[in-house]
Amino acid sequence: MGKDTLQEQDSIKLEPFTLLVDILKNLWVAILGGISCALLIYVLLSARYVPQYTCSATFAVLNKATSSSWGSLSAANEMAQTFERVLKSNVLKETLKDALGTDTINGQISTQVLSGTNMLTLNVTASSPKEAYDLILAVMEHYDEVSFYMMGNAVMEMLKEPAIPMSPSNPLRAESAMKKAFLVGTAGLIALFGLLSYLSDTIKREEEIERKLDAKSLGQIPFEDKYKTIKEKIKRKKGALLVSSPIAGFAFVESYKKLATRVEYQLSKCEGKVLAVTSVSENEGKSTVAANLAISLAEQGKRVLLLEGDLRRPSQFLIFDKNPTEKQEIGELLKGKGLVKDVLQESGLPKLYLMIGRNCYSSSTEMLQTPMFAKLLEVCKRTMDYVIIDTPPAGMMGDAEVIAGYADAVMLVVKQNFMLAEDINEALDAFRNHKAHVLGVVLNGVRTLDSVPGGSYYGGYGSYGAYGRYGNYGRSRED
Repeated sequence: MGKDTLQEQDSIKLEPFTLLVDILKNLWVAILGGISCALLIYVLLSARYVPQYTCSATFAVLNKATSSSWGSLSAANEMAQTFERVLKSNVLKETLKDALGTDTINGQISTQVLSGTNMLTLNVTASSPKEAYDLILAVMEHYDEVSFYMMGNAVMEMLKEPAIPMSPSNPLRAESAMKKAFLVGTAGLIALFGLLSYLSDTIKREEEIERKLDAKSLGQIPFEDKYKTIKEKIKRKKGALLVSSPIAGFAFVESYKKLATRVEYQLSKCEGKVLAVTSVSENEGKSTVAANLAISLAEQGKRVLLLEGDLRRPSQFLIFDKNPTEKQEIGELLKGKGLVKDVLQESGLPKLYLMIGRNCYSSSTEMLQTPMFAKLLEVCKRTMDYVIIDTPPAGMMGDAEVIAGYADAVMLVVKQNFMLAEDINEALDAFRNHKAHVLGVVLNGVRTLDSVPGGSYYGGYGSYGAYGRYGNYGRSRED
């Protein structure tokens, strides 16, 4: 089987979990759509609905001579049927027109013979209660003028007098049609969202990285929920789940060990030490990936420095639960107001060092382009085995491209089923246009139906705030 055939089979492979998530995310839209369909059907039925009112009277067919029941039930039934023909005759209709002073009879006259009896029910239906009542009174008043010639000794004795109808005899029964419209509309939109999810050009599986993106795959990180108990979910403590935490899942930790091994191998091929970790957009987990990658490399016995490169919205101080002083701010060092030895901090983990801050700098791009940043990286490269730089999202500002120009390589973090492949490729091209070496892509926050019970996730970036919010924990600096 050729490579093209294998790729074609891979392209049509369905990822059930992402399909289900996309449907659930849009379920409220589908429900609203179903409600809209139901309301539309109600409006259409209401527009076409014409209420009808029926007035009824019950008679017994008697012998005029004896005023008793007709000779036999069969004879009475026959005469009742004859009377029904009288009511439907043109002669009676003309008589009723003259009596009502109208050119047309605005109503329907019908009779119903009760089987096995000499009883007959007269029904008059019209578009208003008054019209129905007036018409049945006119029928009762003038029917004998016609029936005398057709029925001979037959006479009709009223058993139940007519009354003005209070409600339509054909009520608008839209419930069933509305229910069907709701179900059809909702199901149709669910199918549409499922189709759009299936056709969406996002990265749903690791196998799609090298097929859809112009980059190597460095692996995938499974979903890991940092909130392990209901109490933790309610409190929603800020921070991220690190591989050094005793509550981190086995699959989560192992995925970072594999990532660290692959990164180390790829960096060795280009003889690099400095790796910029970024993403296309916010909330893809790149800060947590950078932190856990640094920890995993340090656990392999390497001296690793994790450097905060996002000066506008720093987050590493939250991830490691640090509260750097003004003297320890990486931003102040880049402004020429500090010393490297003061900014360098121990992380509390063996062989892992931090250069972080919590201040927010609006002039971050200019600060990164100063000679001080290049000198800082040169010093760090001489003392460290690896320098991991957490950069801002590539699609938000130019800082990531600036840092990539100083780094030996760039690693792109892509969240599962989040960004379009076209946008990711544009970011990769932008880095290459800045002469940056793209190390590869890691797929983050991967979930499948099999992994749901275990609940694995990267567990950090999105939880401590979107790109426009998480920096609020820092102290703002305008320069």
